[in-house]
Amino acid sequence: MTNEPSIEDQLRDWVNQLAPEHKQMLLGMLAEDDRVQRAARLDFAVAQLQRLCTDRNLSWDRMTEGERESFLDSLIRENEMYSTHVGGAATAMIPPCHHCGREMTPSDLYRIYFGERPPSTERAAAMLVVMDMDTDANFPLLSENEIMIGRLDPHRGIRPDVDLSRYDPASRISRRHARITARGHQYFIEDMGSANGTIINGRNRLKPQEPYPLVNGDVVKLGETTLKFVG
Repeated sequence: MTNEPSIEDQLRDWVNQLAPEHKQMLLGMLAEDDRVQRAARLDFAVAQLQRLCTDRNLSWDRMTEGERESFLDSLIRENEMYSTHVGGAATAMIPPCHHCGREMTPSDLYRIYFGERPPSTERAAAMLVVMDMDTDANFPLLSENEIMIGRLDPHRGIRPDVDLSRYDPASRISRRHARITARGHQYFIEDMGSANGTIINGRNRLKPQEPYPLVNGDVVKLGETTLKFVG
């Protein structure tokens, strides 16, 4: 019986024979391959989560990170509850991963999304802070898409990302009052043709649909509600 070296030993010996610059090149290639695989798994997980939300008349893209975590927690609990029954089918039907072929569960989706999501997925925590209120209120601006500011109107299906209903007792804010968009690291605000206008720093009244670049400390007045942009 011969004691042949294992594959791992052979690979280790081979790597040790490489010049330092070639070792660095190999490590870079392996790291890049791992990054590509992680990105592919994350894309797959997000696609499944978007589909599962749609099946429940929800929107994954419009959820906050806290809402996403709660949604996944509920999927995991449902799956565990049904799996305890003999012959019970999981409530969340998830196809096998088309990259590795492995069966996926809500717990897998949770691990992939919250464990493999790169830090750069979320933007820096710019926010709108409601001023002149007894309680501190702020709205993080984390979305890469446009952020609508206004008042909630469930009867018309209007659900702004920044809902200022509770801070607008006189109803001076329009249902779709203004929106914020991000281009790179720059945020822009534009009035959406609101009834009472959008005023920046007490002097610039925005024309409808004309983006205005926001800088840290800008004071934004919508109707009679005042916000401060921090970013």
